[in-house]
Amino acid sequence: MTTGGMLHSFKTLARDHPVVRSLVLRGLARLRRLAHAPPGLYTLCYHHVPERHRAGFAAQIAYLQRHGRFVGADEAVTLLESGAATAERHFLVTFDDGYADTVEVALPALRAAGVPAILFLVSDWLDAPPASPPGPYAGRDLVAEWLAAGMEIGSHSASHARIATLDDAGAEREIAASRAALEAATGRPVRHFACPWGVAEHDYRPGRDPGLALAAGYATFFTTRRGVATGGRDLPTMPRHVLEPEWPLHELDALMGARRARGA
Repeated sequence: MTTGGMLHSFKTLARDHPVVRSLVLRGLARLRRLAHAPPGLYTLCYHHVPERHRAGFAAQIAYLQRHGRFVGADEAVTLLESGAATAERHFLVTFDDGYADTVEVALPALRAAGVPAILFLVSDWLDAPPASPPGPYAGRDLVAEWLAAGMEIGSHSASHARIATLDDAGAEREIAASRAALEAATGRPVRHFACPWGVAEHDYRPGRDPGLALAAGYATFFTTRRGVATGGRDLPTMPRHVLEPEWPLHELDALMGARRARGA
């Protein structure tokens, strides 16, 4: 099995067996702390932030603020390219899919905390969102509100297709055409791409799709590979930590923290 397939299987196990997942993470949290995590850029990936989890999301942001500095996506690129990302611990907040509650619920919490963020939009959904759950999705008015608050936007493809399954022309449309469509719709530059689902081999072709994104004018290609970015070499396959706003704070320690260094 490929590494991408193994990661996909692990995510499926965690989703289908939440009790096992909770026990594993509680055990890890006894050994790992964000306070001991190495410097670099930690990118967070959220999807829904429903009203019932507003307080949990705000608590996560406050907890992370105790352990590092939040930056926007453009600043993150500058830090990585200059080598300054490893001067301290940085956090970047991202949201995938463009759900309405990103603006209605998450945005007030972010503004209250003074934290920047980027919303990755599916360009075809801006005017014709899917009618089926788990919407609703942000339309042009909510996207304008997000931008007016000083936040950034990026592309999450044209139709949320599994890019790895597409031929070269189809992959190019999903990646390049979505950028052009979002820039035309918002009048803002779109410099960042987040791959739907984001697992190498399973959801995108590592030898093709990051290169298509860079050739289309993006500065980054975000995945869902967990890890910390430390330099410009990470820009074509940016790691992200997928989080849910209801997760307890010790799970953030388990997922992003590290053991105390010997002798520290």
